[in-house]
Amino acid sequence: MNNIVRKKYKTTLDISNGFFCQNIAPESRDLTSFSTLGSQKRFRCLPQGYKNSPGLFAARVTAILHELDPEALSYVDDIYLMDDELLQHLRQVACIVVGFSKIGYKFNFKKSKIAFISVIFLGYELSNEGKSLAPQFLEKCAQLQPPNTIKKLQSLLGFLNFGRTYIPDYATCIKPLYELIRPDFSSKFWTIEHTHTLRELQADLLAAKHLHTRDNKTYLVIRVIAGAIGFTYVTFNEGETVPIGYKSHLYSAAERFAPTEKILTAVQMAVIKERPLAQGKRIIVVSPIPALVAVTKASVPNAKALHPRWIQWDTSLTATDVDYIFYPKLQTQEFLQYEVEYPVPADTLPIDQYQVVMYTDGSAQPAVGTKHQYSAACAIVSGHMEGEKFCPQHTYTQTLGDCTAQLAELKALLMALEHTVPTQFTLIVCDSYYCVQSFNEYLHYWRLNGFRDSKGNTIKHRLMWGKVADLKETLHKVHVVHTLGHQRVGIHIAGNTLADEAAKLAVAVATVAAVTRSSSKPDTEIMAAIKATVDGTPYPKGFPNKYQYYMGSMLNAEVKNP
Repeated sequence: MNNIVRKKYKTTLDISNGFFCQNIAPESRDLTSFSTLGSQKRFRCLPQGYKNSPGLFAARVTAILHELDPEALSYVDDIYLMDDELLQHLRQVACIVVGFSKIGYKFNFKKSKIAFISVIFLGYELSNEGKSLAPQFLEKCAQLQPPNTIKKLQSLLGFLNFGRTYIPDYATCIKPLYELIRPDFSSKFWTIEHTHTLRELQADLLAAKHLHTRDNKTYLVIRVIAGAIGFTYVTFNEGETVPIGYKSHLYSAAERFAPTEKILTAVQMAVIKERPLAQGKRIIVVSPIPALVAVTKASVPNAKALHPRWIQWDTSLTATDVDYIFYPKLQTQEFLQYEVEYPVPADTLPIDQYQVVMYTDGSAQPAVGTKHQYSAACAIVSGHMEGEKFCPQHTYTQTLGDCTAQLAELKALLMALEHTVPTQFTLIVCDSYYCVQSFNEYLHYWRLNGFRDSKGNTIKHRLMWGKVADLKETLHKVHVVHTLGHQRVGIHIAGNTLADEAAKLAVAVATVAAVTRSSSKPDTEIMAAIKATVDGTPYPKGFPNKYQYYMGSMLNAEVKNP
């Protein structure tokens, strides 16, 4: 469709039984042999239903058209011709019909349209006004219903993708439906929000205006809008205001670049994908972003892209057929109709304006009497700030058994989110940079990518991160910030210390709680071990002496002073 140019007269020709008109070479006919009624037979012409039949037939038709009329277009058995002069157009049609007839092909003239002003070709209605969605497509679009199987979901997405060039920022609009693709999909995963998304896409397609076809006498203009999570670009013929089409893209997990690098990615993809549409003419890239006034090889601050990607950018962006124009009057909202929220975290409030402040911490210690096991626990301390003073109100702890300190920190963050009231502005302070950075920057991309990294490997602790992502979408008044642990000064020192002590105490109790001995009551040796664990000092000399200790829980154990 990119090669269709604007002409007054248009013709569509339908090849009748095209596969049966193409003979198979004698040495290849045995490949199509089959048995029926006790005899073996083989095809002399191209059979229908074979995987490679459409490709072989389309290649043959393209080769014939290239000899008869290089400007003619084809898709399998459909041929499209166009011209501004009626007589020249009729001669063009006659040349095609006669040429194919000599080779043995026949046309179905009942399905063909010759020298029409408006025709339907490959699901689009082509007229002098431009290219619009065919009435048959719009009728089916109006009857779309929510799917209840994975095949129906895939069919629905394929149908909607057909009209994607008519919807600005289509990639963001369709994203919630693509997130449903899973082998066990059923109607129970389809929610009212997905129905709203489907109805909005239906309304956009039914109300879509016509797009212009390419005018190969003018330059191709590309307007690029790059955001934090994706970009949109729209193509025009130079001097026109009706677009040729809209294209949009969401950045992948491997494309978490700095702002300038995101602009370069958007422009590079637009130039590469739309160069065939330019049909040999110059490409003019227009953007409201000053960074595109001049493209140079200078280094970019905060660069995250690797050197090979910079080589790709250099090759595409410095091409001799591409020009750049800075147009400050171009409004972002004209083509990008959504607000960007991720992955940039929301601006935090002054700390005394938060209704709830929570401090989280996770801790793990080697289990007593074991070499490779750990005893872990997490804790959160919630309260509020009076000026710069933290006033604790509640402390929550949970023992986790054998797990790492990193998992304990993540569990503490999850527990804090679970204790958050959605209507209250809440600040969660965590001393794990991994948890804070993942929550604020990476979590959105992980979810889009099915909690897999750029190499396709599953993200560590995927299930727990999935729960965190679900809570993040519902808690819009929560801010998560990082603080360094074990500091002597700072506004967060009091709260962080309380959470750290609570987590360590929970670990210490869990480490030596279950004891195998004749008497179930802890002795002086055990209490000394608990104190040493809490204080971070060495165990008592000779510990353990003669008893074997196992990692356990304090839920069913009673601890008393000796």
